[in-house]
Amino acid sequence: MNNLQIIQRYKSYIASSYKLITPEQTGELPKGNLFASKKYDGLFCCVVLGPKEKKLLLPNGSSVSNDAAISKELQKIKCNNEIILAGELYVFSKDKKRERHADVHSALTKPNDNNMHFAAFDIVRSSVDDLDTYSKKIEHITKLLEGQNYFHPVEIIETNESKILSLFNSIVIDQQNEGLIIRNDTRIYKMKRNIDLDLVVLGFTMKDKDTIRSIALGICLPGDQYLYVGSVGTLGSNEKRKILYKELSELVCSSPYRMSSSDGSIYQFLIPKLVVSIYVKDVQNEKNDGNPIMHMAFIMKNNKLNPLHLTPSVTILNANYNEIRSDKKAIEDDCGIQQLERAGFYIKNIKTDPKKQISSMKSSIIYEKHVYVKGSKDSKAVKKFVILETKKEKFEYPKYLFYFFDMSEKRKMPIQRDVRPFNDIKLAKKTLDQYIKKNIKKGWEKIF
Repeated sequence: MNNLQIIQRYKSYIASSYKLITPEQTGELPKGNLFASKKYDGLFCCVVLGPKEKKLLLPNGSSVSNDAAISKELQKIKCNNEIILAGELYVFSKDKKRERHADVHSALTKPNDNNMHFAAFDIVRSSVDDLDTYSKKIEHITKLLEGQNYFHPVEIIETNESKILSLFNSIVIDQQNEGLIIRNDTRIYKMKRNIDLDLVVLGFTMKDKDTIRSIALGICLPGDQYLYVGSVGTLGSNEKRKILYKELSELVCSSPYRMSSSDGSIYQFLIPKLVVSIYVKDVQNEKNDGNPIMHMAFIMKNNKLNPLHLTPSVTILNANYNEIRSDKKAIEDDCGIQQLERAGFYIKNIKTDPKKQISSMKSSIIYEKHVYVKGSKDSKAVKKFVILETKKEKFEYPKYLFYFFDMSEKRKMPIQRDVRPFNDIKLAKKTLDQYIKKNIKKGWEKIF
């Protein structure tokens, strides 16, 4: 693997291994020695150091301008061994109480920037032996970056679980930082306060006849437009779910767009009127490769919730439903992007363009289709295997979609679906063949 692939794999692993906790969950921390540091509000970045190469590399493949002050200082760091440091690229400002994620994006566009700094928190790869504990890694990073102005290790506080709450109050509450990173040699925790949000309900799926399973949520944009930011399935008791259904069932509207939940259920879209209060543990505004999160934007027109196109967005994580906010309206002032920005999360280049609306694009065509049926006296089963050519790859959509439909009347959940995106038709056809081989056995009749 090359350096970029190593960095991308590391970030993906770290992102999936973080355990999100709140100060109220301090009891979940392991006993024994812990390392705590503040969570920087910047961009994940790596420093590649060695006799032949020295560069700052982001997981999306971009790097910092060679004319930036931080890049010039990087060339002066002496390192005889090959090493990759993981850290946070942030912008230092004396005027602000804490660094901001959006400031880094702005600084990256300035070739001669002199405000970006790098806080190293881990070693991704090294030719140096005997770096098998976190304390040894931090010690090595400290020696390597000693005397630098733009590079430094994160400030580590050795502690234990009984002192974490006090540290959180000092570093996060008093100093107004984003959160606290806590780790030992085997596990990493991210401690943050819950983030309260008021969002508009865009759709729902059903658990039972009159009980909501999950709700799709969005923020309000100008001109009766809405941007999807994620879904919530933690809705509380069945009574709460039934109350939600009573409110939402009166707002059902049609939409040409299809969106499925984690269990394959299709969302029923709504007239965006009902506002709900939720709390989340975190908000993600970029993918593991450093590219922005993209979600669908919608516009309410002629009593239909019409999809516009994918646009930069965020994804809410570990969300929980609180209550219906009857005192709030589905407008920007009550459900807009500003509440995300107050919490320190920014969406870069959020804008919609009617010319890119899905309905104005070419229609998808069926590239390949197979349909099988299996029947008995009192039930029927159908399985469909389809490859669609989307004709929309110019608008950042995949060129092909593989779609699997599985309906069995006797099953507790009669309809199951799966959708896989592809840009390579050979991989799409290989997946279709694998699905047919796995799902079609004796007794199935091919009708198409």
